[in-house]
Amino acid sequence: MPAARIFNRYFVYGASDPGRVRAANEDAMLLNAATGLCLLADGMGGHGRGDIASQRTVAEVDRLIARHLPVAPVSNGSTWLGRWLKRPSGTDNGLPARQLEVLADIVREANRALYLSNRENGAVDGIGSGTTLVGCRFLPGIAQLQIFHVGDSRLYRWRGNALQLLTADHSLYRQWRDGGQIGEQPAANQLYQAIGPNPAIEPETQLVEIAPGDGFLMCSDGLTGMLGDAEIAALLSGLAPDNLEAKTRALVAAANAAGGKDNITVVLICQ
Repeated sequence: MPAARIFNRYFVYGASDPGRVRAANEDAMLLNAATGLCLLADGMGGHGRGDIASQRTVAEVDRLIARHLPVAPVSNGSTWLGRWLKRPSGTDNGLPARQLEVLADIVREANRALYLSNRENGAVDGIGSGTTLVGCRFLPGIAQLQIFHVGDSRLYRWRGNALQLLTADHSLYRQWRDGGQIGEQPAANQLYQAIGPNPAIEPETQLVEIAPGDGFLMCSDGLTGMLGDAEIAALLSGLAPDNLEAKTRALVAAANAAGGKDNITVVLICQ
């Protein structure tokens, strides 16, 4: 299966695998090349039907973005994006940055929908089905990437043969590590926020510049729990559109070879 094309500028490919221990795959991904949207969710199996939570969340976010942030044709000067792209050089109205709050509201609404479903099914606060979510959104004609996430699924940038983590895990372990490692070490996968179990979340959003040659990796912790950053970087060396599928599957295979203790989902994007 060939890699999909995003706005004739980026190539994207994703693969998901249950791993070597778990019988079911509770990860979900959605790659919408037509709208420049890539989503990845890791369902929380210990809190009910994690597979339903992840699948429902990516579908809901995709639906809400299509409704509230449609991609306008660049060639049509009557659309907001068309008019903005035709503005003279140096007159940036900051529209992509302002859209980040809309993206955060969309993620909050997806959380509300799953939370209410949990309540209807008798799951009290904190124990309903849940999922992480990491997403990125490309815009036609603009070398910027909108990023949003909740939980510990990650997005990395691959630049100059170096791997840089762009998201921060919403985990108690990261808080403990960054706070001076005071007290007992929490479990690595213990999250302080995820989509679904609780009524309120605070998604993180950011806007990053895309330089020529940049690539991006989105993944669930089934990859990062098995492989360190140096191992991932070694497998990404030489990333190019013609080996995107092979690189994606090599990362999944390496995580399985290291134990495959969780579901593994990998999305690679390059120019």
